[in-house]
Amino acid sequence: MSESLFLVILAALGALMIVALGLILFRLFGDQGLICPPMPAAYRGESSGDTWRRGTLRFTEDRLTLRGSGGLSVGPWLRAHLDLGIASAVTGPEADELGRADLIQVPVSYGTSSFDLALGEGHYTALRAWVEAVPPGWRGARVA
Repeated sequence: MSESLFLVILAALGALMIVALGLILFRLFGDQGLICPPMPAAYRGESSGDTWRRGTLRFTEDRLTLRGSGGLSVGPWLRAHLDLGIASAVTGPEADELGRADLIQVPVSYGTSSFDLALGEGHYTALRAWVEAVPPGWRGARVA
């Protein structure tokens, strides 16, 4: 009896270590190609009834993704098709829903769809600069 219990505990610990190692490797290699560290943000779809979903905004050379809790992602959106609208401060019930009043809300158009992002001022500045910068590999001859 005690030998079988020992084997069960040993197998459970082994499985736990394999899962932990997998999560560590996913974390290390899942963020390859990021331009900057992930930044906290909130996402709301184009439907007026959508609520804000929190996550981390990640951008690589040509893609923007919002990874939410549990690893669920929204996007990816290609950089060349993103159009940031006029930013405004998050106020009223939206600030209460997000739990912070110092966020900036920016409408984003992507092809025929649109959504809103809410992020801190510094993170908004980084996102705006990334979207408006000349993409890598774009020849300087095309710049006006």
